[in-house]
Amino acid sequence: MLIVNSKRLARVLLLTAAMVPGCGSISLFLQQPGIVQAEDSQWIRPTQPGDPLLWGRKDGVVFGLPSAGGLPGPRGLIRVGVISASTGRPELLNYIAVEPVVAGRGNRGDRMGFSELEPSEMDPGSVGKRLWLGPGDSGPPGGTLSVLSNPPHAGERLTVRIEVERFQANGAHVFLVASMDSNHPNEIQMAVRAYEDSPRIEELTLSATMGNYERLRWLWLKDRLVDSRQLYRGYRGEDFAEGATYPLPVMLRNSAGDAIVFCTANEADPQTNPDFTAPDHWRYRLGRLTQYWRVPASDIRPNLRVRVNGRRVYWNSHAALAGGIAFENFELRQTYQPGQVFVFGVTAKEPWEIQPTIQHVAHARKPEAN
Repeated sequence: MLIVNSKRLARVLLLTAAMVPGCGSISLFLQQPGIVQAEDSQWIRPTQPGDPLLWGRKDGVVFGLPSAGGLPGPRGLIRVGVISASTGRPELLNYIAVEPVVAGRGNRGDRMGFSELEPSEMDPGSVGKRLWLGPGDSGPPGGTLSVLSNPPHAGERLTVRIEVERFQANGAHVFLVASMDSNHPNEIQMAVRAYEDSPRIEELTLSATMGNYERLRWLWLKDRLVDSRQLYRGYRGEDFAEGATYPLPVMLRNSAGDAIVFCTANEADPQTNPDFTAPDHWRYRLGRLTQYWRVPASDIRPNLRVRVNGRRVYWNSHAALAGGIAFENFELRQTYQPGQVFVFGVTAKEPWEIQPTIQHVAHARKPEAN
């Protein structure tokens, strides 16, 4: 990260802008001592109060919070999307829920909170916890854009602190810091933390909750491809099909030692929406994408594991997914440590096409014809 004398640099830049024609539009934010803040046309971020709460990259992924004009959806969920090739506008792809588990005896589920399902105390009568920008962001809610200079991380980093309303079910009081790097435009890094007044946190899970939208049916593990239609064969209900957890030894690892798990559609072109009978907001509008979670090697705990569930029908409807049951929630769970990072990524590449090559990717399987 570039370390400078902030006051001296600001004085030089102001003099430059005054003396050189055309430099009057220089926009710099010295919000943190020693860190240069810069604008970049590839970034998507709010610029004025009241703008949609949406951040990210035109050449990658975007994320947002519930807000007027932002990506649609329920309260209590972080939105994840990409820029639509057909409209050039951000298009919703998935949601990320915050699910803290407090330490204690008894069943894990009884000690767990669900950010999108719990009633709000801050907004009585509403379901879903309030999510808002953290106290570190002042002025326009654009986040903090920092210049990084140390290879191989040279580039820019956008950082946004997201506050989460305290959970009633277990008392958990947590927040997360989301960031994106310009040289990794397809990934959102999310560091999770608990406040001192929170009960002790056992796990602080971030769950991708809407796999049914793209109809994700293939889970990529070490030398293994799990198909939701085989995993949940015989299930005919309209609730969640549970019972699928995979430990760290069966997860993929990259050359840096990071743990990775991919989830993809089985269809060659899920945008065709074959035999579609659901409400129109469930109609998939993007191309075939690979969604994945990655945990940096330094944040891996021994009990790291992949957990999925499935749904045969779309949420809040009786409309069955054409082609069979798909994965709905897709997440990583592990023992909490303050500041641990979970990375959510989206790419148009197939798992075996991602560079550098990841060893032990399950045998490449061509998508099925729609």
